[in-house]
Parts: sequence; structure tokens; C-alpha cells
Amino acid sequence: MFFPLNEESRSQIASPASLDAVVSILSHGETTARVGAAVVLREVASSSDAQCLDAMSETSGIHDALVKLLERPVSPQATKAALVTAYYLVQSTGRAASRLVDLGMVQLLVELLVDSDKGTTEKALAVLDSLLLTEEGRGKAYAHALAVPVLVKKMQHVSDMATEFAVSALWRLCKNLSGEGPCKAEALRVGAFQKLLLLLQIGCMGVTKERASELLRLLNGSRGGGERRAASASSRWISRGSRDPSYDECAETRRTGKSIKSQITVSTLKDK
Repeated sequence: MFFPLNEESRSQIASPASLDAVVSILSHGETTARVGAAVVLREVASSSDAQCLDAMSETSGIHDALVKLLERPVSPQATKAALVTAYYLVQSTGRAASRLVDLGMVQLLVELLVDSDKGTTEKALAVLDSLLLTEEGRGKAYAHALAVPVLVKKMQHVSDMATEFAVSALWRLCKNLSGEGPCKAEALRVGAFQKLLLLLQIGCMGVTKERASELLRLLNGSRGGGERRAASASSRWISRGSRDPSYDECAETRRTGKSIKSQITVSTLKDK
């Protein structure tokens, strides 16, 4: 089989019988076969073909197989392929998001993000951000002690794409809680406020800038009076143009003026 798949090949693989066979291999096959099955599903899902994605979503056991592959990884390639497939499934239907949340995907993603390479981090954050659109997904994240610390950590020193997804995910968690709440307190405790100030300092654009600014307002409301005055001083210092040279991940965003999410293509998720 040659990649990328053409339309005819995708249609054949997306038939109910073929998908059942591929999912069975993904669940029960030998290691090499499972890696191959994960890549095949990634290729079909990332085509963004609505009919193919609908057929995949209706395939019995596909969500369980993807979660199982993340729980017990067989190779980095298979892990990344499973994340890409999950991302496109979640984007295509709310049923996929609900099912994956029920199977423990949020907890798995948080734990995967603790120690993952750049490509895996980007993909895991993409899936997590999508799952946090649901109330159930946010509930699972609130209940995980590492969710907020991991998101704050990944806001920096990974990539533009990781920064966008991490900011977006943290924004979803904090904006959907009334009052101060443990989420905001934890974000402040692990340094989110300072990192968001630095992010705005270097001039990231679009949705990320809007969400980072809103997060700062939300977090600033949870700080003490003295801390708020210090934050105001920090904002004035940043506005004078001082820069942290270590925080240069958003250079491409500054040059293009576009958000990374608006530029996500099949290749950006599949590569690396």
C-alpha cells in the first residue's frame, strides 16, 4: 500500500468490512501489523472526507482501539497516528468526543503530555483542546491534578502550534468556571500569569492573542491586591518593549499574522 491514499483507495478502506478488519488488526494484531493499521486509519481520517469519517465513527470498537493503543503504546509512529485519527474523528462528530472522554482519553492525554516529544505534544494538545469543548471533557480535566500544570508547561519552549493549543485548552478550562475556582488558583500557582504576559509581549496574533488576554483578565481577578499591582507594573514593563530572548516560539506567527490553528493542514499534524 502506498501513501498518500488516493480517493478510490480511501473509499475501499472506508467500507464497513474493511474498517472492521483494520480495527481488528489494530486491537489484536502483531506489533508491526498494529502500526500499519494505525497508519492506514490516520491516512483515511486525515483526508477529511466526510463520508469516510462518518464510516469510521460508526465502526464498532474503533474508539476503544485508539485508546488502547495510547494506553499501551507499541511505537511512537503508532501513537502519533492514533492521535491524528482521534483528532479528525473528534472534529467530525460529537459522538466521537463523548465516547473518547468516557474511555478515559483526557486522562491519557494529560499523562502523555508530561514527557513527550514535539510531534506527540502537538498532536496530544490538539486532541485535548478539542475534547475540552465538551462539559464532560472539562470535568475530567478538572479532576486531574496534572492537567493545568501540564498545559502551562507546554505554553512555552515547544512550538507555535503547541503554544496555541495549550493556551486554548487552558482558556477553555478557566473561562467555564465561575468565581475564582481551583483551576485559576492552580494556574496562578504554576506560573501561568507570567508566561501569558511573555506570550503577549512577543506579539502573537489572532485567536491566541485574544485568549491569552482573556486568560490574563480571568487570572488577574483571582490575584490579591498587591499581586494585581505587580501585574500592572509588569504589563507596563512589557509595553516598553523588553523581551525574553528564550521565548521566541511565536516568531512565525508574528511574521505571518495568522494563528496556527487557521493554518493546520494534514501535513502539520501527520509530520514529525
